[in-house]
Amino acid sequence: MMRYAGLAGVVLALSLAGCLAPAAQVTARNWRPMGAGGLNLGQLVAVSPGLREVTWESYDGPAGDTVVRLAVEYDPLRTAPGCPVPAAGSVRASRAFLLLTLSVAGSGTVDFVSAEARAYNAAGAYASTPLDIGVIADLTTRVSPLPCAALAVPASL
Repeated sequence: MMRYAGLAGVVLALSLAGCLAPAAQVTARNWRPMGAGGLNLGQLVAVSPGLREVTWESYDGPAGDTVVRLAVEYDPLRTAPGCPVPAAGSVRASRAFLLLTLSVAGSGTVDFVSAEARAYNAAGAYASTPLDIGVIADLTTRVSPLPCAALAVPASL
């Protein structure tokens, strides 16, 4: 019985470290947008302000590349504390996400594909805001990658 408990601990440690993730996810997590001397994407996300949870997933993409999708949940109140009260007709999001899509080639090259902010109200309806590659710069400077406007949901939803 003790042997299985030890094995379970090793498997848990490996999975938390990303060692059991598909290769493309590990490549994307280890991608260093600022070059060899900078933090990798996994580290940049981990120190992002207001972080709640991170989910990595991958699937086969066009031309043999693998698409890696990173869903980062942020606390809407802690992500951008300097944001003004939402404009009339809008409410502050109950949940907020950065959805980042990357393409990983067999050679190990990582390319930005898209980014999107999603803000959900308490009932689960959401508003989507397209973002650009500037979210990577925001992550590298430890600024919230979600703009204030993306943290509000129309009250009519």
